[in-house]
Amino acid sequence: MNITVSCHPTQGGSGIVATELSTALAHRGHQVHLVACTRPYRLAEDSGVVFHEVQIPMYPLFRYPPHDLSLANKLAGITKEFGADIIHAHYAIPHAVTALLARQVVHPQRTSIVTTLHGTDITLVGSLEEFYDLTRHAMIESDALTAVSEWLRDETMKRFRLPRPPEVIYNFVDTSRFNPTGRAPYPADGGEFHLLHASNLRPVKRVADIVRVFADVQRKLPARLTILGEGPQKGLAQELAAELNVCSRVTFTSTANDVPAMMRSAHMSLLLSDYESFGLAALEAQACGTPVAASNSGGLPEVIDHGRNGLLCGVGDVSCTAREVVSLLSDRERWEKMSAAAATLAHERFGLQAIVPLYEELYKRVLED
Repeated sequence: MNITVSCHPTQGGSGIVATELSTALAHRGHQVHLVACTRPYRLAEDSGVVFHEVQIPMYPLFRYPPHDLSLANKLAGITKEFGADIIHAHYAIPHAVTALLARQVVHPQRTSIVTTLHGTDITLVGSLEEFYDLTRHAMIESDALTAVSEWLRDETMKRFRLPRPPEVIYNFVDTSRFNPTGRAPYPADGGEFHLLHASNLRPVKRVADIVRVFADVQRKLPARLTILGEGPQKGLAQELAAELNVCSRVTFTSTANDVPAMMRSAHMSLLLSDYESFGLAALEAQACGTPVAASNSGGLPEVIDHGRNGLLCGVGDVSCTAREVVSLLSDRERWEKMSAAAATLAHERFGLQAIVPLYEELYKRVLED
């Protein structure tokens, strides 16, 4: 099949999933074109994916650069030149909307539109009055609509009352890269535990809670924390680390050259968001054998079985999370058992080989219809 993928190129889960899916499809013999305003950082040079950068013109008449129109024009151009069977839009706004516009431009040439919902395109952006009707229209007019968790499917139906619910296709992990081979062992007596948080550091991620939990943990155990990512809450987290006198034990890093290695180096991953539609960072950590302490909200309970492959506490319950983390890290046998279970369940439930064929089957159904 000839598939064009449109996504955000940032460190958020939607861009990562779109990039990983594009790469997996290319490796499975499909012709894949990926469209974004900049090259996604997870898109390797040898991915087999053809990358198209959206060029955004600057003109004094425009108060803001017309990104969405440029994206629609690029999608239409790729469809005309390469005959795309499918445009797969990752995120409702603006990608599904621009895909619809591109389809009108190339008419009567036919291309089908698949839209995958990732979370904040429904719960935040799409629910705004300024975008609500447009978001709903884009979802209804898509030939297929998917959501990355049952929670997001149900939330979408509650907010938008669509004529049909999205089909749930979970996020996935490439187990050839994200696996426990070479993971950090349990520290020797007196050794230091490594805690990790990876996200785009938006307010919904509750990065301040990450720092507070770590401050409580390191009072009882030798520990250090790495916060991986960039976003608006980074400054707040840095200030709080200084205020709690733990800044010497907290490392902030924008990117990692080897994300799986970073995951394997941690003994615990923290994801304490208000909600996650799925929690890709939690899945990738688990696939590397790193247990995750997370909020019991959104789609995270679909990824984490409390006490088996990770820990769940209420949103904002810093004391519960810190207590659970200390209890786990203080018990070597329990930690090693949970580490093994995290990797096994991640590979069995959410491995690339299990999930990517579901998208291929969906594409075939759409084209047949």
